[in-house]
Amino acid sequence: MAEFEHYPFMPGPRGIPAGTYAERREKEPLGKVRLPSGDTAYLTTTYQDAAGVLSDPRFSRDLTRPGSPQMFAGYTIGDTPGVLTSMDPPEHTRLRRLLSGVFTPRQVNAWRPRLRALTGELIDALPEEFDFLNDFAFPLPVQIICDITGVPEIDNVRVRAWSDAMLSTSSLTEEEKLTAAMEFYGYIAELIAAHRDNPGDGLLATMIHARDGEDRLTEEELVRNTLGLFLAGHETTGSVLARSILRLLDPRDGYERLAGRPELIPSAVEELLRLEQPGDSPLLRVATEDVELPSGVVRKGEGVIASFAGANFDPSVFPDPEVMDLRRETTQQHLAFGRGPHYCLGANLARMELQEILGVLVERLPDLALAMPAADVPWTEGNIIVRPVRVPVRKSGAA
Repeated sequence: MAEFEHYPFMPGPRGIPAGTYAERREKEPLGKVRLPSGDTAYLTTTYQDAAGVLSDPRFSRDLTRPGSPQMFAGYTIGDTPGVLTSMDPPEHTRLRRLLSGVFTPRQVNAWRPRLRALTGELIDALPEEFDFLNDFAFPLPVQIICDITGVPEIDNVRVRAWSDAMLSTSSLTEEEKLTAAMEFYGYIAELIAAHRDNPGDGLLATMIHARDGEDRLTEEELVRNTLGLFLAGHETTGSVLARSILRLLDPRDGYERLAGRPELIPSAVEELLRLEQPGDSPLLRVATEDVELPSGVVRKGEGVIASFAGANFDPSVFPDPEVMDLRRETTQQHLAFGRGPHYCLGANLARMELQEILGVLVERLPDLALAMPAADVPWTEGNIIVRPVRVPVRKSGAA
């Protein structure tokens, strides 16, 4: 068996992409890696190769094809058949069309005032010193999802446990991950059933009534996509928030600059999305025919990973890529939300949440500071999501 570097790579200090991306970009920009399943696949490290893979319909997300390599040996939510992220046209096109009206810019912008109010209420309820991750960055997106879906409340403790289990790469058995997924699925199905007779006017009602002519979401599609909304909206948004606040507070001049010039927040959010994506793209694709990319050819039946981390730190597109530049001209070209047919359906919502939350934070807590050295903040291990385990902060600065 040929020796290949194991992927995903261990992240560098404070969760930044490992130096191996830069080394591979220099020596072998499109080279093979060994996946956790034991299979191999190509890994892109340049922006142009990643964008090409994401946009080319000859790269399939259907890993049920005979002989297709697998990212993990067992269950993962992203590769489950029937999930939007694992579909190809025409099934993907149909489902995407049905859901396209859920997160329009107009719909998302209408939620801004409520989001600002929820953020302020949570800040008022927090003590002088608190854990930014577990007391703020995770609970707030859950509150937001509950509010905009029209679900009065959810069992936050169980949702967190199910999310952690489903995203684990090493600490749980296959049976434990499947059990968590089935319990989460059942929980969401019960939520939807409770809303069918009296759905109200929230996002869940919009999804229940979503239709294109005579076509509408099946019960399974509705449950799977509602589950995905809670999983992504809670885990991903919370992780980006925690990573971003750590970046802004150490050194603290980034936070101070936003407090003094809040008009920079929209561009700052794009730069933080580029820098602080909580993990590389684990979505494996398979070539349905030979495809030539700028850095080489992927043969029919071979797998390829379009690395967001490699692309977002490519110096040919983002000069000095590890430097946070809140006014970077190219920052909106980042691939944090992907590209092409699988571009993140909730991108408008995620952007809005980060913009409004940061805006309220710098306005209400201009002296916010870390309560422990950034170097001592612990980080996750054995999980698809790379984020701090906790981020202690003080409202009024250093003690």
